[in-house]
Amino acid sequence: MSAKSRAARVVGRTLRMPAVLDRKGTRWMLQALSPATVIVLLHRGRKSGRLYRTPVEILAGNPEHGELVVSPMWGRDSDWYRNVVAGGLVAAHVRGEERRVEWRELDEVERRAAMKSYREAHPLYSRMILRMLARVNGFGGDPDEAVVREPPMLGLRRIGS
Repeated sequence: MSAKSRAARVVGRTLRMPAVLDRKGTRWMLQALSPATVIVLLHRGRKSGRLYRTPVEILAGNPEHGELVVSPMWGRDSDWYRNVVAGGLVAAHVRGEERRVEWRELDEVERRAAMKSYREAHPLYSRMILRMLARVNGFGGDPDEAVVREPPMLGLRRIGS
């Protein structure tokens, strides 16, 4: 086992720990961990069928389409992303409200707009997070450009709206 893979697993587990805060009385702590809005995705494991809760940051919200934009931190290899793509997205907990949602993958123009919105809303925090993402995932070139180009971004829209 390489040191890099061990470090990646530790970081991944640490970042998934906030899912335990998604309950009445402790939900406010989710927001204390990040300046961006954090939602919790409820998804079913593609192999096990087990229900999982994964906290993710909202990169951008599109009120016109009633859509929230999220992206897997570890790219297409993220377990939650692979579960969602396999048809396992059950719901999203947004500000204490459970929503049934459907997803779609954003194209490059939409990803650029979402990332621009995220950078404008969180100038210092986004710079730190985006550089960390580029480094952890081994993205080459300009970190800001690589984070737009490499990982997928999903638009989550409430079913029935």
